[in-house]
This record gives sequence, structure tokens and C-alpha cells, in this order.
Amino acid sequence: MLIFSSCSPAYVAQSAAGHADLLIRRRSIAGALKDRRTPPTLRAQLETAQSARGFAFERMGLQSSRDYSSYVMIDRPAVTWLVSASRRTSLEPYEWRFPLAGRFPYKGHFAKTRALAERDRLEGSGWDACVSGAAAYNTPLPLSDPLPSSALSLSTGALAALLVHELSHGTLRSVDMSFNEAACEFLGRRGAEQYLAERFGGDSAELADYRRELAQDRAIDEAFLRLRARLAALYAEPAADAEKLARRQPIFDEAGTELRKLGVLLERLNNAVVTTHRVYHDDLPFAALLERCGGDWRRFVAALKDLDSKRPAAALREAMSR
Repeated sequence: MLIFSSCSPAYVAQSAAGHADLLIRRRSIAGALKDRRTPPTLRAQLETAQSARGFAFERMGLQSSRDYSSYVMIDRPAVTWLVSASRRTSLEPYEWRFPLAGRFPYKGHFAKTRALAERDRLEGSGWDACVSGAAAYNTPLPLSDPLPSSALSLSTGALAALLVHELSHGTLRSVDMSFNEAACEFLGRRGAEQYLAERFGGDSAELADYRRELAQDRAIDEAFLRLRARLAALYAEPAADAEKLARRQPIFDEAGTELRKLGVLLERLNNAVVTTHRVYHDDLPFAALLERCGGDWRRFVAALKDLDSKRPAAALREAMSR
């Protein structure tokens, strides 16, 4: 509460109450696995959560913690709703600044209605804005975070990727949150692939299913990359803002059609959606760094932590160009 004392008192109270509710109602995963009354489907997902945590700590060298050793049932499709925003004629994201915690390209709300209200306020102030749901989140608090049931509805591979991603936040805590998210997303995707191969086998249905998911994700990433390039070129032109706003709409319409064909259903497509996607899927040479580290996850994580914390993305590109 003191850390966020310069933020809206109402927002602080709502966030604290929402997180406290999850902590109060959490249940031990180990205990649920010992309970014969645990439904088979839930048991299978909890077993995945437990073994994926072990893989992240033991095989990938992520900082050990009690995070996600418990779970909590929730009655909504997302545990929290993230508000993001961007300027309307540039791909410059809006950032929220919290004392001690740093800068964030999003702001979370436990109630979707509050997230939508904040989105509307931002749009009324001239920003592009959007709201997206998060299946789980990680805090730097000493109290261990529970795994929400919204994450347990994911496929085996997606659940493993989410866990590795969120646990990576406990290891990578630079001030550049956008870089952290992109790095954790890479760790999650590639780590989950290795986890599935080791747990179920290289010819398993679980690994094959997840690789199909990854292929679709890569196609979506490439579609967003093309969209970003077209928008960046438009916004760089010496034209009036009104003209740029008029000319960008056909670009969004075309991209929206492509994304729908890839299974991405968006209520709206604007700069905020584009910049939010980039936070998690920035075009950084993580794969090249992992290869330089000989595929060793511990060396890879250590190399990420050794980057200049004030400009990690630029430092990574410079390091991989040498």
C-alpha cells in the first residue's frame, strides 16, 4: 500500500482487495493431488503445473520460489484485465509509473468494468486504448502467488509456457518491463517445448499439439510485424494527423481480416493492440543468444541478467551483432 501511495487510493484498495481474495482462497496443489476427490481433468492440469514448476527451477535455473505451488478457483475467464494505450499517430505506448515498482506499459484491474472504464477515459483523452485478459500474473511480493483456474483451462503446452513465463518474472526484474515481457515470453515458449519433449517424449501428442499452437502463434506474430511496419511507415510521413488517421483505417481493416483468418478475434484493432502485442513479441535476437549459450538455459538467463538494465534491448542487439 505504501509503495503505491501516490496512485489513486481507490485503485490501490481495489488491487489489494483483489489479490488478498486470491490469497485467502488458494489451495495447495500438492494437497489437491493427494485428495481422491479431485476431478481427473483438474488433477491432470495440476500435475502439469507441478512438474512444469520443477522443470523451470531445476532444468532452466529460474529462481526458486513458492509461486504457483497453490491454485485458486475463480468465476471469470481472466484473473485480471490489462488496460494498454498508445498515441494515435505513432506506435508510442502509454506508460504507467509506480513509485519503486517502475514503469509499466499496462495497468491491471480485477474487475473488467473498471478496465473498460479506464479504456474509455483514455480514448476520451485522445489515446488509442484496449483491454485484454490475463490468465495469471506474478508479483514481487513475499507472499507466493496462486495459479488461477483461468490458467488451468489452457492446453497442456500453453499451461507449461504460461508457468515458465510467469516464473521467469521472478528471475528477470529489470526496469524495462517491455523487455522483461518479451524475454519471459521467449523463455515460456521454448522452455515449454523442451519440457513437453522430456516429460511426454519427442513423438507425443502433447508436443505435436503444442508445436501446432506455436506455428499458429508465429503466423500471428508475423501478421502483427507486417502491420507494425506499415503503420510505422505511415506515421513517419510528413502528413497532417487527420490524414494519417484516415489512411490508417484501411490498413487496420486489412490486417483485421488476416488476423481473423488466423483465429484472432478482436473487439477493435488500433495502435494500442499493436503496441501491446509488441511488448510480448518484440523482434529481439533471443534465439541467437540461446544458440550462443549452447542451448544452456542457465547461461542464457545469466546472459540476460548481465545486460545493461537501463537499455537491455539495445544491449542485446549490440551483443549479438559482434
